[in-house]
Amino acid sequence: TQQQNLQFSELVQVREGQPVTTSLMVAEYFGKHHKDVLRAINLLDCSDIFRERNFAPSEYSRKNGTLQQITMYYITRDGFTFLVMGFTGKVAAKFKEYYINAFNAMEETLRKNETN
Repeated sequence: TQQQNLQFSELVQVREGQPVTTSLMVAEYFGKHHKDVLRAINLLDCSDIFRERNFAPSEYSRKNGTLQQITMYYITRDGFTFLVMGFTGKVAAKFKEYYINAFNAMEETLRKNETN
């Protein structure tokens, strides 16, 4: 199986005061080719407004014989969630369980706080 190089917490960075991840980090974490993540972003069945708010196009430089400018995206939490919920495979399944468990744990914490 693919060995993950990033820990889940390393997916998030702060850019212009907002927590985001990048299409490059998503590709690395989920063991996908970056071009496949870009394709998945471009094929998302979401509104233009959602896309504009949650997927900021950018570029990075890569030297592959010559210097190339490659498209990438900065992705918000909502964009990340929308994107990866469509992924399949063991890493994606593990992420989905983690995400669900995090919400359940927060609900339990809130319930306990309400009764105290």
